[in-house]
Amino acid sequence: AMILCNPHNPGGRVWSKEELKQLSELCLKHRVFLFSDEIHQDLTLFDHTFTSMLTINPDLDDLLIAFTSATKTFNLAAIKNSMVFIKNPELKAKFEKHLVMNQQHEINTFGLIGTQAAYETGGEWLNQLIPYLEKNVQTVNQFFEQHLPKVRIMSPEGTYLMWLDFTAYISDDQKLENTLVRKGKVVLNPGITFGPSGHGHMRLNIACPEETLLEGLHRIKHALETTE
Repeated sequence: AMILCNPHNPGGRVWSKEELKQLSELCLKHRVFLFSDEIHQDLTLFDHTFTSMLTINPDLDDLLIAFTSATKTFNLAAIKNSMVFIKNPELKAKFEKHLVMNQQHEINTFGLIGTQAAYETGGEWLNQLIPYLEKNVQTVNQFFEQHLPKVRIMSPEGTYLMWLDFTAYISDDQKLENTLVRKGKVVLNPGITFGPSGHGHMRLNIACPEETLLEGLHRIKHALETTE
């Protein structure tokens, strides 16, 4: 089986139709189940377009499960509600059986009503959120270019997360985390927790007021400038 994250967390890539088509053909060729995590699907930036794996290749339907939720888009993680899409009836029955076995087959009322309210009435809020996130991305890019130019940034095409490479300043993962926490009093997600390729990286959440974001960036700057 393969897990696909689209848009990608933590890199922020929004995969193209052609990329998804190639992936579907590979899964079919090798009979690989594909689990498509599409929870950031509403948060595409700078005119990038999200395409659900559910629309790519009908031949893949028997091997595909797609997941999404309103929780990332509308900051509703605490309501504990999500959606699963399975077109294959037999696969759907197996999935539902495991939900019952794990006692995860019921939806809480807050989750149901909260999700419904978000999708029915949250359009204007989302329309205002997207340009705010884009502005925050630009703020981060400009700040590091001016103050810490050796930080390499993977500028996101979607999500509210930014993938930062600090190896030019600190190459040791534990030292990097300790420096930011103890000297900068700022907490980012250590890249190494995402796997070996995250060595020397940090994940920055920009879903916050610009004032808060700038304070965090200045704390990062202070931490790195005072490191021996």
